[in-house]
Amino acid sequence: MKHVSLSGAFSAVALALGLAAPAVNAADFKDRTITVVVPAGSGGTFHIYAQLVARHLGKHVPGTPAVITQNRPGAGGVTASNYMASAAPRDGTVIAEINPGSVVVPLLRKVAFDPRKFIWLGTAAVRTYTLAVWHDVKADTLESHKKTEVIMGSSGVGSLNYQIPTFMNAAMGTRYKVIAGYKGGGDINIAMERGEVQGRGNFYSGYTGAQPHWIRDKKIKFFATLGPTRPEVAQVPRLVDKIEGDINRQMYKLLEVGFNVGQSFHLPEGVPKAQVEILRAAFAATLKDPEFLAEAEKRKVPIITQGYRKVEAIIAEAYDVKPEVPKKLADILGLKKK
Repeated sequence: MKHVSLSGAFSAVALALGLAAPAVNAADFKDRTITVVVPAGSGGTFHIYAQLVARHLGKHVPGTPAVITQNRPGAGGVTASNYMASAAPRDGTVIAEINPGSVVVPLLRKVAFDPRKFIWLGTAAVRTYTLAVWHDVKADTLESHKKTEVIMGSSGVGSLNYQIPTFMNAAMGTRYKVIAGYKGGGDINIAMERGEVQGRGNFYSGYTGAQPHWIRDKKIKFFATLGPTRPEVAQVPRLVDKIEGDINRQMYKLLEVGFNVGQSFHLPEGVPKAQVEILRAAFAATLKDPEFLAEAEKRKVPIITQGYRKVEAIIAEAYDVKPEVPKKLADILGLKKK
């Protein structure tokens, strides 16, 4: 087997990214354990993406550290982000996946984190978002949901599956009853099967990765899509086309930030530059790793990447917003920023 030095590999990746080559020091991570924080419970694709990164990142980090996952569910990802901002070690041994919907929460209410201060590594995937109901629900169109109450499952106010239907109630006159508090997508899926809830918001690949038989067996009916498009749901109405009124469109644009950020990973503020450069290069190498890509394909989750600079730019643009937009959205979502 041909041996490739880690330092050479890192230099090549760093140059390809336009970064200065990190000063590789295996002692920084040798015999250490890196933890990847999952902003949800197990059973959904947030957990799958974190698992994929954890399974393949270590071999690209000098010192070949062990990498594990740790679930920190709660408040639609806010619990995990608060932890990263206030308590996570600042030595490069803790990485977190963001819940995309939580990116704009600091604009809406007081929390402990500011995504602009996180040190971004990049994005594993940007994904199409869908709204769907269980197959036996007769009210299965946007128009019918203005007349009939539909119970939607959610993991909390920081999640898109809470924000989107709640916003739709105010902006479009739908009648969703949103039940929050589930630990993650896996628990919401169980609730749908049990009949506790009738529908949910979820990434399309959330079904292909965790419940592919639901699509195959037509267990769910899609009634709207958001974010990037994909051919399998091209005929399903686009929510953005149904929203009327300038202020409503501006609020929707703010909510859509989560789809553009996607399944991004970050470090807490304050990690030394040398460790940041090592981990950014390792993350980029992981996303190109043939074994990582093969496992993602096997688990039926897309890998559509973007670099950390793109994530930073998306978040910076989102926070450059007229104050009345997040204020009105916060009012709709029942949040107060103190």
